[in-house]
Amino acid sequence: MPLNDFLSPYGAVKYESGTAKTASVATLAALKALAATDAAHVHGNVVLVDADGSEWTYSVSSTLTGDDIFVVTPTNAAGRWLRKSGFVDLRLAFTYATADAAILATLPAGARLKVMGAYWEITTGFTGGSSSAIGISSSNSTGHTTKGDIHGGSGGDVAATLADGYPAGTIGADVAAGLMMVAADTLRFDRVTSAFTAGVGAAHIVGFLTNPGA
Repeated sequence: MPLNDFLSPYGAVKYESGTAKTASVATLAALKALAATDAAHVHGNVVLVDADGSEWTYSVSSTLTGDDIFVVTPTNAAGRWLRKSGFVDLRLAFTYATADAAILATLPAGARLKVMGAYWEITTGFTGGSSSAIGISSSNSTGHTTKGDIHGGSGGDVAATLADGYPAGTIGADVAAGLMMVAADTLRFDRVTSAFTAGVGAAHIVGFLTNPGA
């Protein structure tokens, strides 16, 4: 049974020096850095990362390689923090210099992801190149390897779309049709046309994740 250090055995919030304890940490780095003796390191415990709202489940037995997307390797403890199964919003960072076909994420052993949508996060608008356009696809997920299959569409999303903010972009044809990804499937960055000369952002892949850790 999962234990914790923020609720009493009867479910009441615990206090320390007048401040309520919480089952959260500020950043992913803080989650990694928890002391080996921290009460969070009990199999099944779930901790919230305040910075991005992600939730992570501690697995005492998992030995998967950490990628900070699906799996986090603790610095001071054995086991792994696994992205909690359920609804997820995966942030996959890239810049104008990211190479065509660069792998942004790979589903770990045992994982499944039902992709339900995607959108862009742009912190520096994308400009330059010759009618440049980008998208997201997979390098190996059967039937989803054409550029823009997951996001951006066959023509890719262009500079007019990739302005500062959170543009929806163009839904990939395979997402509209229904897209299931499994362990070892990748999420790939596509230079659909030309290459931008400026820009910083991320692709957000939204869906339902099953992530048992093995």
